[in-house]
Amino acid sequence: MLNIGFIGAGKIADLHAPGYLANPDARIYAVADNGPGIAEARAAEWGAEKAYTDYRAMLDDPAVDAVEVLTPHSLHAQMVVDALDAGKHVSLQKPMAITLDECNAIVDAANNTDKFMRVFENFAYYEPIVRAKQMLDDGVIGEPISMRMKTVTGHRKHGWDIPDASIAWRFDQSINGVGKAILDYGYHIFAMGRWFLGEPEQVFAWIRTSYTQEGYENDSPLLVAWSYEGGKTHGSWEQQASTEMVVRSDYYPGDEWFELSGTRGVIWVNRCTAKMLYDTPPLTYYADGEMSRVTEDEINADWGNSFVQCVNEFVYGILEGRQPDMTAEDSRETYKFARASQLAASENRPVTLSDVRD
Repeated sequence: MLNIGFIGAGKIADLHAPGYLANPDARIYAVADNGPGIAEARAAEWGAEKAYTDYRAMLDDPAVDAVEVLTPHSLHAQMVVDALDAGKHVSLQKPMAITLDECNAIVDAANNTDKFMRVFENFAYYEPIVRAKQMLDDGVIGEPISMRMKTVTGHRKHGWDIPDASIAWRFDQSINGVGKAILDYGYHIFAMGRWFLGEPEQVFAWIRTSYTQEGYENDSPLLVAWSYEGGKTHGSWEQQASTEMVVRSDYYPGDEWFELSGTRGVIWVNRCTAKMLYDTPPLTYYADGEMSRVTEDEINADWGNSFVQCVNEFVYGILEGRQPDMTAEDSRETYKFARASQLAASENRPVTLSDVRD
C-alpha cells in the first residue's frame, strides 16, 4: 500500500483525489496546505491520517512514499526538489515550472535520485484521445499529415464554482508564469501535439489580448502553428476566450476538440473537458470512404476519468518499478514548446525549441 501525501489541497485536488480513493493499492495518507483549516478539512474528507500546514514537515514523515504537488506554479520547482531530496516519488501538476532554470533544476534533481518523478498530464489518459492515438498508430487513416486542435473558454458561471483567489493567482505572472493561455492551459495542448506526432521542428504564433469577466488580461485569441521533424507533417492550435460564450461543463468552462488527418482519412475527438458538442459522439472517424462513430456506450468520455487513469499510471509505475509517463526531461520539452510559441509571436518569426533561453 502506497502512502500518498498531497502538497496543496485546492480545487484541482477534487480531480486528483478520486483516483487514489478508488485505488486498492494506494491511499491518501497525509495532506499539507498552508491555508487556514484546509489540510485538516481535506484530511477528514479523504480519510487521511495526517494534516500539515508546512509541506516540509510532511516530507520528514518516513511513512509518506510519494507526493502529489498541486500548488501554484511558482512553488513547483522548490517543492519537487525538496520532495526528491527527501526520498519521495513525485507527481507534479502541470506546468512543471515557470522558468527554464526551474525546469532544469527539477530535471537535475530527478536524475540524481532513484525515485520517480513525473508531470501529471491527464489528457494522455482521456479515453477518446487514447483510442484516437491507437488508431493513428495502427494506420487506420494511413500516414499522418496534420493535427489541428481548437480550444474555447467561456464565462466561468457555466462550469465549476472556482474560488476567486484561484482565478486571481492564475493571472499573476509572478505566480502563474507569463501566459495564462499559453503556459497554463496550453501546456496540455503542447503535450498532446508532441504525444501524437513527435517533436516540433519550427514554431510560429500569433498571440493577441482579451480580458476576462474579472478584468484580467488574457493571452487569447491565439494561433500557433508548427512543423514536425522531417517537415512532412504539421500541427496547429487555435484558442479563443469569450465572456459571452456558454460552455456547459461539469468541470472547467472550456472545451477542446482535435482533428487528425492522414492519407486515407480523418479522426475527430469531439470534446474533452466540457460538452459543447453534446449531441455528437466523443470520437468519430472517416477512413477509406466510410464514416464511423464511437459512442459513450463504447468509450468513457468523462474527462474526470482521465485523472483517475493518470493516477493509476503513477501508482503502478512505482509499484512495478518502472518510470511513469511524462518524465521531467520530456516535460521540459513541452515547456520549451510553449515558450517557443511566445518567442515566435514576440519576434514575428519561426523559431525552434533550441531558441528558448529563459
